Amino acid sequence: MQHKMTSKHEAINPIHESVEGKLDPTFVKIYREQVANTPNNTKIDLATLRKTYSSSYSYRQAPAPEISNVKDIKFKSFDGAEIILRIYRPNDAKPDELLPVHIDFHGGGWGLGDLDTEVHILKHYVANSRIVVIDVDYRLIPEVPFPSGLKDCFEAVKFVYSHAEELNVNRNSISVGGVSAGGNISLAVDHLCRDEGIKLVLVCAGTPQISDIQNISKADESPYKSMKEFEFAPTLNWARLKWFDTMKWSSFNQLPEKEKEQKIKEIGWFKSILDAPNWENLTKTVIFTAGCDPMRDEGETYCKKLIDYGNEVVFKRFPGVPHPFMHMDKDLWQAQEFIKLTSRELAIAHGTLHI
Repeated sequence: MQHKMTSKHEAINPIHESVEGKLDPTFVKIYREQVANTPNNTKIDLATLRKTYSSSYSYRQAPAPEISNVKDIKFKSFDGAEIILRIYRPNDAKPDELLPVHIDFHGGGWGLGDLDTEVHILKHYVANSRIVVIDVDYRLIPEVPFPSGLKDCFEAVKFVYSHAEELNVNRNSISVGGVSAGGNISLAVDHLCRDEGIKLVLVCAGTPQISDIQNISKADESPYKSMKEFEFAPTLNWARLKWFDTMKWSSFNQLPEKEKEQKIKEIGWFKSILDAPNWENLTKTVIFTAGCDPMRDEGETYCKKLIDYGNEVVFKRFPGVPHPFMHMDKDLWQAQEFIKLTSRELAIAHGTLHI
């Protein structure tokens, strides 16, 4: 089934007066340079947006390490669909060397993103931490109903775990992570892996999406201060969040009514992962939030709940930057630090850190 979604796209240009004084001046400068000629309220075509999404921030990405040992494989997900895994190995890795592995789930609001979205960040992880990184090309809404993409990612972890030897990775040293929707997926997958008996060594969630906004019609109704404070933030704002949310729930419209009702009922705590039923014995978790992100406070609420249940957490809020700041490592120290700190935590967790 073909889907063509259009909506008003609020680029928030110029930077809205409610947030201008809260943003890092370096970000303000580069945003004005790159978005100055972007008209507000233009129509979004989903296919076009997908085509350009992974290069959206490339103008502010620093060169990544060259990783030449890359290959794609496929596995069958829970419903038989074939999912691509892109595998990055360190350039000096021997063919039969069993290495630790980090499994990445890209961001993009569940409906955007692909295997190019976070490649520059992942190459740093491979080079800095000397680990294998596997990127999951999970399926997107609205073509498949939510949370099929999340289930694809869990199946990917199970596949890597059960095929570790043929993939030349260590099943006893698996971590997961992602940014935005990918952060949500990595946190949910941790719960699922614990219940499945798969022991992870680390979870890395950058600016994670946590809560559902289906029944919230405007930012002022949100329980989170950051959602109200950064309703008009650049790069991600309330209007864009609602656009993604509408697309998520429209993913069920292709189903017969009875099946649609059943599928929505089966979502359970995936709708808002703060409602997960069991918070005991979760994996050490790295959560990094952005100071000027409307989703900042929900990520930090999740962080606090982990701590309240005795789980180990590494947390940092990066000041003065919006939701996708980690893509802008050419100019922003916050992005450089995000990559550096995540690489270090991965090396510590996987036992590859050399001081």
